[in-house]
Amino acid sequence: MAKLNYWTDKWDLHVDVCPCDVHVNEWLAEQKATSKLIYHFGTGTHHVIGKEQAENGSGNMVFGITASIEEYDAYVKLVASNARVAKSYVAYFGDIYLTNPKLLPDFDVVTMLHLCEFFYPNTASADYGGIDDRGLLDLFTAKTRPGGHILFYTKSIAFDKVRPILAKWETEAPVARLGEFKTLAVYRKT
Repeated sequence: MAKLNYWTDKWDLHVDVCPCDVHVNEWLAEQKATSKLIYHFGTGTHHVIGKEQAENGSGNMVFGITASIEEYDAYVKLVASNARVAKSYVAYFGDIYLTNPKLLPDFDVVTMLHLCEFFYPNTASADYGGIDDRGLLDLFTAKTRPGGHILFYTKSIAFDKVRPILAKWETEAPVARLGEFKTLAVYRKT
């Protein structure tokens, strides 16, 4: 039986080092996004997307995943002390590469900010049962509503691996590249 692949570290908010979550919030504000259902890949201990969207009056709801026990513990502490956040932000602990699409609703916005960053050598093995990064992207493209958006972090530590996946995905998936917003590449599902 395979053990779950998880990250043995945590990511605190360092805007000068990794501003992508802050830029997602700024993009949502610029879009005047309201009552949107957002899937967020990689919460960080700061939970800045879920917290901001829960508190800013937008009515946006965030469903986030973390593969870090420390980040999940930070989520539990956050919502235990702030019921308002708990009402519209849910984070779960797990390996995104094991995602079962039957357990997910359709989303208006999907952040694939950390695509290619957490794939382990055994992830797509028969024993572990995960999917690869392109399979993950296809899964979440299918779970994005038509007209919805998929966001990528262009300064990701693995963006050199993401680029060729995006190049092929752009020609095969029902998506259109809208351009960039700060450190984000923005796509719309057609």
